[in-house]
Amino acid sequence: MKVSFPQQLFWSLPILLAFLLPIGGSILSFVIVAWLLFSFFNLNRKQIQKGLRTKAFWYFLFFFIYTCLSAAISKNKTEALSAIEIKLSFLLFPWLYFCFEYPAQILKKCLVAFVSGNFFACLYLLLRATVYAVKGDADYFFYTKFSDFIHASYFSMYLIFAITIIVMFYGKWFHFQKQMQYLSYFFIALFTLCIFLCSSKLGIISFFILVPMLFLYKNPRFLKLKFLVLTALACVLLFVVAYKTFPDSFQRLNSITNLHLSAIDKTSKESTTVRILIWQQAWTLSLQNPVFGLGVGDANNYLYEAYAANGLTGALQYHLNAHNQYLQSFIGLGLIGLVLLFQFTWIQLLKAFQSKRFLLFVFAFLISFNFLVESMLQTAAGVLFFCFFYCFNHLVTEKNLYNA
Repeated sequence: MKVSFPQQLFWSLPILLAFLLPIGGSILSFVIVAWLLFSFFNLNRKQIQKGLRTKAFWYFLFFFIYTCLSAAISKNKTEALSAIEIKLSFLLFPWLYFCFEYPAQILKKCLVAFVSGNFFACLYLLLRATVYAVKGDADYFFYTKFSDFIHASYFSMYLIFAITIIVMFYGKWFHFQKQMQYLSYFFIALFTLCIFLCSSKLGIISFFILVPMLFLYKNPRFLKLKFLVLTALACVLLFVVAYKTFPDSFQRLNSITNLHLSAIDKTSKESTTVRILIWQQAWTLSLQNPVFGLGVGDANNYLYEAYAANGLTGALQYHLNAHNQYLQSFIGLGLIGLVLLFQFTWIQLLKAFQSKRFLLFVFAFLISFNFLVESMLQTAAGVLFFCFFYCFNHLVTEKNLYNA
């Protein structure tokens, strides 16, 4: 079947976008705009009608429209317009994914491109850190200084998802290419190294939860008791080796174990401590208008006022948001927005578990748990990853990519 040039270009743009996601930057916006423009050269009425019957399409559309309405009543118009701009992905990606046809081969290339993008991002970051280390500054091998493109916690999430893609699909897709299989082992080792260098607390915790689950999913014969014990011992050994190899990364976890809720310093800037303080204020604010919220444009202003009134000087100094997407949306959009978030996260996690769709399960797990400690939908890196792969996972199921 001959494919037209506009169709070829249209299919190539999500592949390019997947490759560029780990790198971030304004170039992503240009790719999305180009993808949108070329979609109008590939319209098909039946496919559009099919897309409009997809429940996820209307969930996303309602969330975007409700965000716009909330922004319209917000006093801070600058923040309101920013909220609409960031949430545009909720309008665009359902249209681009659900209302057009994508062959399974294109979807495969998107996943491979995402893994490749993470690979080149890791190479650059390691080279960059090495150059700084030679100059006498080894801090660039650690946390936010290491992750130059996007926030370290988001990059860790990307890398864990990339490892999942490799383990789930590369053995099937490249079984005839021994070099690619060996290269996939190198990818996993490299991504694991960079996860620990990112030093994201949730990234490290997610790694030790999901990697054993991924191993058991791919090797169900190991679900017997004796093998489960061996798997647990292997995880403990991996933890000990990682702890000895990356002591600075695990040092950040001490802030969780050493936290005393009865004696929290309100002036603290430490990430775990300040989150507890912020969540207390965010919960109080969310109850002021629990049904419709205080407006997406005004949510942060109310938080800053609460910080100032309650002596949270560390949080106020850096103008921190709620650092919890559920609370952030509860403040701005109320219970309606919160229910939609649960539909996007925990309900998807449950459905993925019941249907044994492990790629969707890992995605929903990462999103659900990262939403607990980050306001991911307030940043481009968070909202693009969420919208791109939420819609993408629906096509993975539709095209039966698990058995492709």
